[in-house]
Amino acid sequence: MPDLILRGAASIFGSETGSGDNAVAITNGVIESVKPFSDIDSALCRVVDVQGCTILPGFVDAHTHLVFAGTRENELLMRAKGTPYLDILRQGGGIYNTVNAVRQASEEELEKQALYFLDQALAFGITTVEAKSGYGLDVENEEKMLRVIQKVNTLHPVDVVPTFLVHSVPKEYERAEYITLVEKEMLPRFRQYARWFDIFLEKGVFSTDEAERLISAATDLGYVSGIHTNQVHDMGGIALAQRMGVRHVNHLEVLSDKDAEIIKQSGMYAVFLPTAEGLVFSSHVGQIHKLLDMPDRIVLSSDFNPGSSPVLNPFFVMTYALMRYRIADPHLLVNAYTANPAAMLNLTDRGSIEPGMQADLVCLNIDSIEKLPYFGTFDLVSNVIKKGVVYSRESLKQTD
Repeated sequence: MPDLILRGAASIFGSETGSGDNAVAITNGVIESVKPFSDIDSALCRVVDVQGCTILPGFVDAHTHLVFAGTRENELLMRAKGTPYLDILRQGGGIYNTVNAVRQASEEELEKQALYFLDQALAFGITTVEAKSGYGLDVENEEKMLRVIQKVNTLHPVDVVPTFLVHSVPKEYERAEYITLVEKEMLPRFRQYARWFDIFLEKGVFSTDEAERLISAATDLGYVSGIHTNQVHDMGGIALAQRMGVRHVNHLEVLSDKDAEIIKQSGMYAVFLPTAEGLVFSSHVGQIHKLLDMPDRIVLSSDFNPGSSPVLNPFFVMTYALMRYRIADPHLLVNAYTANPAAMLNLTDRGSIEPGMQADLVCLNIDSIEKLPYFGTFDLVSNVIKKGVVYSRESLKQTD
């Protein structure tokens, strides 16, 4: 017998139950059934009326930089005036500003801010988030970030998936020395905190050879890898990803037809970050249309970070994806933020609304998913359900 029933939804994503009588029955944090309310034994269980709502799986934001200190609004204004992102980085700005702030911040300060961001995430219906390190750059501060990611995962309802990101070479190190430090000390030491590894492959950041060396070392230690690649320059990242068995490639604003075919044939996932493109005023547009015939492996994410994408709202990201990529299929927009990123992260217990799946759900004040990108700047969330616990949008606290 269920202990919680959501009844009266106008629609349940992926379900064909009759209009007006839709219900999701939940037992011990797991979806028991999806069927008409009249067919469910509702005695002695809590019934939540979600009349007129659309129920979606909880959002999975699979590419974020959740833990950081400080802000970089001045760089947004610099980019608006025409200064390229990589020029700001070469001038000592960009992530180096955040690195300085993270190094000065205490673990408690980083934790407090990360928990605040997770509150915001839950309010938007995000029930799982991937979080990268990469703003410490040295052993002490990268480990500090990973400890914070690990701790907030235990303190907050939102599940946090940690990734060790090799983001750039710090100013105080010689390049070769730093690569060796990552390979010989950081990767082995940080395996206790993270199963995922990522690296920024870009001109002036890390080369293809350096990325190959570190991905190989990470693989030997049991990490699963992704790559930031093909954002500004094509450096051979897709061929490298295929050769190294990389799970996902991210950004993909510069993507040849040949590399698109490699992605499709390889089985890797393609992660697109539309707000990051827009807020660096990129002249390139993520090449999502070259990959539309692999809809199950297309992922949308916020790339939430203090520099290029201070955006966490999935509705805005999906609306912006429609605008920037001209994606006219709302089912693709939803799957790219739910089922697809869950599968990419090997989280087989979430991402869809069906029996046996974890009860991670979001109830929206719209009667169809077509209205999601249409009203994408509105506050659409009525309730969020995480592992069968109901949270109200207004208070962000567990309801009675």
